[in-house]
Order: sequence, then structure tokens, then C-alpha cells
Amino acid sequence: MKQISGIYIYPVKSLGGVELSESAVGPRGLAYDRQWMVVDMKGMFITQRKVPKMALIQPVLREGELVLAHRRDRDDYMATPLSGPEQDIEVSVQVWEDSVKAKLCREEVNEWLSDQLGTFCRLVYLPLPNARPLAEKYGRPGESTLFADSCPLLITGEAALQDLNSHLADPVPMDRFRPNLVFTGGAAYEEDEWSSFTISGVPFRGIRKCTRCKVINTDQTTAAVYQEPLATLATYRRDAQGVNFGLHATLGEEQDAALIRLGDQISV
Repeated sequence: MKQISGIYIYPVKSLGGVELSESAVGPRGLAYDRQWMVVDMKGMFITQRKVPKMALIQPVLREGELVLAHRRDRDDYMATPLSGPEQDIEVSVQVWEDSVKAKLCREEVNEWLSDQLGTFCRLVYLPLPNARPLAEKYGRPGESTLFADSCPLLITGEAALQDLNSHLADPVPMDRFRPNLVFTGGAAYEEDEWSSFTISGVPFRGIRKCTRCKVINTDQTTAAVYQEPLATLATYRRDAQGVNFGLHATLGEEQDAALIRLGDQISV
């Protein structure tokens, strides 16, 4: 039996993750997942690929606010409304090939983030109506995502991680792969072939295997960067698209919203 064993959101793209016991999920992914993004002064997105220390900024959802604090100094924090910035300043931002209109967070937040990350940057919020269409090569008409790299959801299996760790001298935790949903049960990497599945009866569509980058080499608790696990994963999980771990997915057609909880059963 396959069951959901982990639920995670990353409210700000490339900052720390938030572990949940349940979450609303819609056509654009889990609620609040990657609805904010850090950009440079030209509006280009910034991630751990360039600034590994982004992993050390921990978001918390609290009483209608998104609170940001450094893992090593929780008393020094900054907050912005979960509903979006108080000011209505729209800016054009770039994430991969997509240019979208986002709302700029207040200057105090931007100054705090710039100080924490050691580079001038700004925090922006993407209203749901401004979501990015999925690429035509794997998306269907009407499918969209927020600031995630390419797809609304990322699913990984505990069996796959166990298999990978059997090849490593120093095992890595699942947080290296920054999944939304983790499941237990089943065979290693079987999620590669899930074209359609349900979670507690709610239909989902498997889109494509997730191609991994060097971010999985960054320790999410210290921001230290290593050669593993990407080097080892590349020796046996590479195809024409790249090195794969996990499955990109989205809600099934005509499914507007649902609630996912730990322990929910997966049927393929």
C-alpha cells in the first residue's frame, strides 16, 4: 500500500520548506507553494543555484502572514501578508523563459532579504490569475503553475531515496530534493511511470520525470555545497533529458481543488 508520508510547501522559491500535516491542493499546486520569489534588481529570478545560503531563510505561515527568519536567528524576522503585498506595485519578473507580472513586496522586506543574502534583491508575489502556462511540450491547455520551475507538484518516493542512499557513502535526507509530496510503499522509482493516479480518490496526472540540477548537492540545513548526490545519481539515473529523481504532476482534468493529508492512500 502506498501512502502520503510527507507534505511540504516552499512559499518562497528556493528558500526553506514548510512541513505540513495537510494542505489544500488546486490546479496550480499546494496552497501558497512558490507564490513568492526572490528577484534581482532587473527582475531575474534568484535561486540556490546561485545563492546557496537561501536555504537558511526559513518561512513560517502564521496568523495571515508569511514570516521570514534566518535559521540561526529567529528573533530577527520580517513578515508580509499571505494575501499579497499591501502596496499595489506591479513589476515584470523573469523565471526561466517566462516573463510574468508580479506584485512587489514592501521595501523593508526587500532590504532585510538583501542584507540576509548579501546581494541586492526584491521579494515578489504572484497573484493566482497571473499563473504561468505549462510548456506546450508537456502541458495541456489551461494547465498552469506559479513560480515552480516547470510544474505544479513534485512527488518523490521513500523507496527511491533508500535506493539512492545505498549507493552513497554518506546518505542524504529527502529535503535535498525539495518535494511537495513524499510517499511510502511501492518499488523504487515506480513513480516514473505514473501517468494517472489518485490520492484518496482525487485524480492526478503524472506529467514527466523531474530533471535534477546541482541544488540537490546543497545541504538544506547548513547551505554547504557538495558533489553528492548528483554525481552518483548521474551514473544510473540519466536519460536524454538529464538526471532524474521524482515525478512532476498536477491535478486531474476537471478537478478544481482537494485536501491532502498525511496517511492518504495512493492508487495507480
